Amino acid sequence: MRPSLHSLWLVLLLIVPVTSAAQDSGHESQQPDSGLTRVLLIPYDPLYYLSDADREIIEQTDVEPSRIYRLFRDNIDYYIQRRVSSWYPCISALNDADSIPSLEHALGLVYSTTGYRYDNPMPLPYKEERMDTTRRKKNPLLKNAHDSRIAAQYLPSEEDAKYMNAVIRKPEVLQELYETYGTNVFIFVNQFEIKTDYSSCFDIAKKIYRREVLVHFSVFNRHGKQTAGACVAAPFPSDSNNAYEIIRNCFPDLASYISMCTP
Repeated sequence: MRPSLHSLWLVLLLIVPVTSAAQDSGHESQQPDSGLTRVLLIPYDPLYYLSDADREIIEQTDVEPSRIYRLFRDNIDYYIQRRVSSWYPCISALNDADSIPSLEHALGLVYSTTGYRYDNPMPLPYKEERMDTTRRKKNPLLKNAHDSRIAAQYLPSEEDAKYMNAVIRKPEVLQELYETYGTNVFIFVNQFEIKTDYSSCFDIAKKIYRREVLVHFSVFNRHGKQTAGACVAAPFPSDSNNAYEIIRNCFPDLASYISMCTP
């Protein structure tokens, strides 16, 4: 259920002083509160960055090749955190590591105790009150203004489509993170892809094909029970290869759909 505006203000008023006091005293841990949803965002391992368009993207963006995957990784994490934070407090194990140094060790622990496998998408627990503005938003990179889609539901050409799922080998690790940071919901970004679909052509004469940014994700509670998992896709044409344009026009929608899958 979406929190009321009044309750959100109360939560913010309660959180800010506690956080400030913790930082001032040098303590990073948060006292668990079973009545409050707090989210820890786990970024994808760089080994799970896949792209068949890096050469064109690097040329149009004019950045060092080694920066491309970092650019996408940092920004998809930023947009998901920002969107989830509209509803619940959200800590990023990537982008908050400077202010909370222990997160670097925590992320290494999560990676070392997590496996990955392709699974069938789970039915997604949409938050209907969060969908209206997301569905109406249009991607300016596309002439026909296609919306972003949840791959499991909106890519019928891949009837047996699977997504990269996280396998929690040691659920007690999530309980430890809950006790340390007070987070009882965990969003795992498992894999990031940029894929060209040569069977779908936006402009046959100019050989402009459909490309997609795909983000595979899973959501778990602190007991290791999975509550959501799928692959989100945002399309763009193959002649639009500036990384900053892709981020600006695709990542907000991807983040919005993922945020709908939080409890």
